[in-house]
Amino acid sequence: MKFEELNKRLENTLVESGLEAYTEKQEKLVKLSKQGKNQLFFTALDDELIQGLHYISFMRAPEMLEGSPRVLWFTPTWESAREKVKSFQNLMKRTDVTIEIADNKGKIIEQRNAIFEGAEILIGNPKRLLEIYTQNGIHVNQLSLVIIDDADILCKDPLILQMVKRIAESLPKCQKLIFANKEHHRLEAFCEEICTFYEISDL
Repeated sequence: MKFEELNKRLENTLVESGLEAYTEKQEKLVKLSKQGKNQLFFTALDDELIQGLHYISFMRAPEMLEGSPRVLWFTPTWESAREKVKSFQNLMKRTDVTIEIADNKGKIIEQRNAIFEGAEILIGNPKRLLEIYTQNGIHVNQLSLVIIDDADILCKDPLILQMVKRIAESLPKCQKLIFANKEHHRLEAFCEEICTFYEISDL
């Protein structure tokens, strides 16, 4: 989706925020996402790339759809999950698209019910996502995109790594975008386990 088309779908939210086009990194990220291939990026997720992932998430979930989330975003901590959910708010304020959180600082029953009622984009830390998933609170049959950020941090903790793998085992065939700040000795095996094939790309 071109910037102009995305802005139109978002009812001019982007231009009203002072944006005129994708940045160079955002445009490359959008193009790679459109290819549909699994990607591993060795780069820190700065504000520019997070905003690019906002755009991609909305492209995958441009409207409300009852049932499963279309985008599932793993992030290492509950603080990071809350920051990312908050960062979506201005972008989605004029849409019916629902973003929900699964973080272990919130009440699990409330989060599970909110997700079950309908969430197009779901962001959370692995522990809470797994807890809700095992309670049948997340249906993944419509899933289109999985984002995993700070994968090298996730890989450092075998328990957290196993949580992500347990969910990934049951996911339908969908694109995975994995971000890592640096190499880690468990990272390659992790990527191979959740992706039958992936490319390493630069941004």
